[in-house]
Amino acid sequence: MGSSWVPWVVTLLVTVIRLDSSMTQGRDSPEDFVIQAKADCYFTNGTEKVQFVVRFIFNLEEYARFDSNLGLFVALTELGQPDAELWNNRPDILARSRASVDALCRHNYKLGAPFTVGRKVQPEVTVYPERIPALQHSNLLLCSVTGFYPGDIKITWFRNGQEQREGVMSTGLIRNGDWTFQTMVMLAMTPELGEVYTCLVDHPSLLSPVSVEWRAQSEYSWRKMLSGIAAFLVGLVFLLVGIVIHNRARKGPKSSSSSTATLRS
Repeated sequence: MGSSWVPWVVTLLVTVIRLDSSMTQGRDSPEDFVIQAKADCYFTNGTEKVQFVVRFIFNLEEYARFDSNLGLFVALTELGQPDAELWNNRPDILARSRASVDALCRHNYKLGAPFTVGRKVQPEVTVYPERIPALQHSNLLLCSVTGFYPGDIKITWFRNGQEQREGVMSTGLIRNGDWTFQTMVMLAMTPELGEVYTCLVDHPSLLSPVSVEWRAQSEYSWRKMLSGIAAFLVGLVFLLVGIVIHNRARKGPKSSSSSTATLRS
């Protein structure tokens, strides 16, 4: 929000805080109250169509607003009627409000577009079954797509080159809180030996769609792979234990020789 906009909205708020007139006339004056002004810019097709809206809020109730599509201030409650009439009769305030479509919205759009509209982050794609697969047993194949921006993404499942539409489920877009998204698209399947499942991901950050395959293997192949992983982990543990024992053995003689030297002296 441009700094030039601040004095203008402050002027409007000062005219609003007239507790002895429109806000409290015929009412009990509250001990505590909050008056807010919230400005929003709405963009369609870049800056082809821009709408500027300022909402004026008394405590939790929006009582008046300026809408650039109308070019006027509008009272939303009885409380906002005097203020809307006052501002609409001020040519300087109306002109400043209408000019904000260009001076505020379009100006700040150009400044922020490279970091928002123009920002593109490629997704990371992983495919894996929900549980250890067994041939001819129902399972879910998960296509996890993470860390991408913008949120416009298309994910398609294929089985042996044929697009799959039945049994497809999605978590929808999930915001990560760091201006990236993640999603997961699941395919219900009953794998047969040799079948190839493909998750195809198309995103604006990619020059061409990314595809990740998963092949249905026999239970023997899966057990062999898991056995290999287990053997690797066991070997790694023995290696680490060996390194620790070796390091301690090297430190032992040094300690003994230093003790002997002390006794001789």
